[in-house]
Amino acid sequence: MGLVYDGPASFFNDIFYLVYKYADVSIPPDPNYPTLKIKYETGYFDIEYRGQKESASFENIEQVIQNLINEYQKSIFVIAENSLIVTPDGTQTSGFLPWDKQITVDLMVNNIIYTHEFTPPLGEFIVNIPTRWIDLEITGSKSAKVNGVELDLPIKISVPPSKIIIEYGFEKLELDLTHFNDRLYSVDLQRQDLYKSVETKIKKAFELESGIYFYGLPLSVWIPKKGEPVVIKSRFYCDYGDMEEKSRTYYIDGEIVFAYEKEKTVYLISSSGHFFTLGNKTLNKDLGRAPLSIVLTSNYIQVTTFGLENYKIDFSGGIYKEGNVYNILLDLPDYSVKELYKTQDYTIEIKDNIINIYNTNQEVTQKVVE
Repeated sequence: MGLVYDGPASFFNDIFYLVYKYADVSIPPDPNYPTLKIKYETGYFDIEYRGQKESASFENIEQVIQNLINEYQKSIFVIAENSLIVTPDGTQTSGFLPWDKQITVDLMVNNIIYTHEFTPPLGEFIVNIPTRWIDLEITGSKSAKVNGVELDLPIKISVPPSKIIIEYGFEKLELDLTHFNDRLYSVDLQRQDLYKSVETKIKKAFELESGIYFYGLPLSVWIPKKGEPVVIKSRFYCDYGDMEEKSRTYYIDGEIVFAYEKEKTVYLISSSGHFFTLGNKTLNKDLGRAPLSIVLTSNYIQVTTFGLENYKIDFSGGIYKEGNVYNILLDLPDYSVKELYKTQDYTIEIKDNIINIYNTNQEVTQKVVE
């Protein structure tokens, strides 16, 4: 059909492709074929075809054009080069796809699926895709996932122009190679060095001023703000000491349910109700029963035990019993484990009973105290 357009040049390209989507277009119009006339008025288009007239906004002009010319959308025959076209019915080497200005198709290359976009040339009804390949070079240790498929590293693979997701440990990279025109694209994942991988079940994570303590079974891990990680069998450990060493002096029963650091002293309470410290100040008291409620303020810690006794632990150094309480409400701090933690020198990933410690500071010595 012929096309006569009277309107802003900014709309012409889109309108031309909308019409071409359903019929071949002749400009200027061929007198042997019907002509579609489109005239722009403020905010809408007047459309005329074979004596029928309609008005449309830019948002619904395609639907109006399709109804007027009463034609189905064109198809184009696509041949996949060194790949397979993925459809709901399976994979195939070629097939008909609806014609559009930009066509999106899933291509499988060596079991990896890439979402590839291409613009078919005007006037051609058979196209080969992709028209070019990119060598994707990935450097790293062990393995990485490319669009969900795990690959051993280092590796070089040929990929079609597309968006690609690379997962490497805790890191997730999104590459947009849709318009990348060079032959080689390199990704260096070795900047994320695996410092240590520990197989253990992490139960709690205590985030303190001087570091993070991951309590686990059978092993726990201390990640200091300054210094090297420590892998240890202990209910609590930090730069100021080991709870197990302290327990040899006076027996401490149960797991840690509260930890707070202030002025280089860590204040600790066990599940049995034992209060003690590690660091500059030395405090120790058996509260008699398990803690029921622990409230932290800027000046003190308020502890209510299952014996309904109330204690005030002042950061100035005193421990005071403040009588009995009668309101029973369980209120203990939550030390649930997250998947990802970061310090200045390390990134810690916890997943599937494994704690991976990545060195993000290249000056840190590759040494772990065990």
